[in-house]
Amino acid sequence: MDIDNAAARKLSDRLDRLEAEVALHRLAHDYCVGADQRDRDRWAAVWTSDASWETSPDRIFTGVENICAAVQVQWDAFPIMQHATSNHVVDIEGDHASGRADVMVMVQLGDGRWVVGGAMYEDVYRRESGVWRIAHRQVVRPFDLAPLAPSEGPIYIDDAGASRSPHE
Repeated sequence: MDIDNAAARKLSDRLDRLEAEVALHRLAHDYCVGADQRDRDRWAAVWTSDASWETSPDRIFTGVENICAAVQVQWDAFPIMQHATSNHVVDIEGDHASGRADVMVMVQLGDGRWVVGGAMYEDVYRRESGVWRIAHRQVVRPFDLAPLAPSEGPIYIDDAGASRSPHE
């Protein structure tokens, strides 16, 4: 069966869009994994060389080295970080895209207490040499909840709804 040029082009465009969406969703995950696992190489790879990371209106880090230095400060402050992104939507126009995602983050403080917070990420993405990266990420409407009590580890809930530590 022969596919005419117009149909082939339409199929190619659809495939490119699907591949771009998958790559952008993977990019959002790589950002979180890089931050949470303290994987500097993965973290650096999510950004364009001229990227900016706006963590608040008065804190904007520009360039991969400055962005890496900023996350290092977070790594030094929080023994454990755990990000979870959801509701990630993207709009793609050729080699440029924009997107937004909700994020929940849990961080452990040095004294063992935990802080839970969240925000929305508003992003600008750019595809360079076939690879999608974050060109600008703005943290919008961040919030933190009061620190939670220190944890000795996981808590297990039995069938009756009673909780116990794994040490009991």
